[in-house]
Amino acid sequence: MRLHKVFALLYRDLLIIRRSRWRVVELIYFPLTTVLIWGFFSVYSRRFSVEAGLIILIINIFWNFAFVAQSTANMQIMEDVWSGSLKQLLVSGISEVEYMVGRMITASIVSSIILALMVLTSLLFSSQQLYFNQQFIVISILTLLVSLAMAVLVSAMIVSLGKSYGFLAWSALQAFVFLSAPFFPKETFPGVISAVSAVMPYTYIFESARALSYGESMPLMAAFITVVAYSVLVWPIYIYLFRKARKNGNLVRLG
Repeated sequence: MRLHKVFALLYRDLLIIRRSRWRVVELIYFPLTTVLIWGFFSVYSRRFSVEAGLIILIINIFWNFAFVAQSTANMQIMEDVWSGSLKQLLVSGISEVEYMVGRMITASIVSSIILALMVLTSLLFSSQQLYFNQQFIVISILTLLVSLAMAVLVSAMIVSLGKSYGFLAWSALQAFVFLSAPFFPKETFPGVISAVSAVMPYTYIFESARALSYGESMPLMAAFITVVAYSVLVWPIYIYLFRKARKNGNLVRLG
């Protein structure tokens, strides 16, 4: 891997994001307003159940963090498609792996900043002990890694299916989050869906986050195994579909 090409793409992405005011507003506005909405709900719900409000608040933090990490990487790819610059990037000799890694680094930087802003905002409604501990850091890292893996998978889908499926950049994660049982145990689902939920990317991350909010043991090992599995499996799929799209001309039509 040629790091100079990766970092050149990273520099380009950060310049585009900084100059796109609507992207900056979108990245900050929705996560922070979500934290404020559910933060005030957690204050209100204390009269009923302290844990319920905290669960909703912390899950929404990780949900938004996951969405920003995945969608930032994929939206930068769609920016290349919409602007017509994808062809120029590919002609420059950048490989499919370098192209994706650059977007993953961009997404990591942007989403980490948004996570920090969400945590600082949530301190208005909850104790800092909930966030400034080893478990929260571990869950955050696992969330970032599996979200980047999902970005690789979504990129493979867009490259394979074509420009008209660009909406997957901001919609695909919703299905995975739903099947990952964010606010309730996976056993709440009917039998078949419960079995599917057991292998979803965020199931054990959300379970760990819920356990963190009320001080119970967390399935971090299961979450770690799931993250490693997704992080390994998505790359052969992405590389295969990218190279196939290059051979059959789909990549040219995409750009």
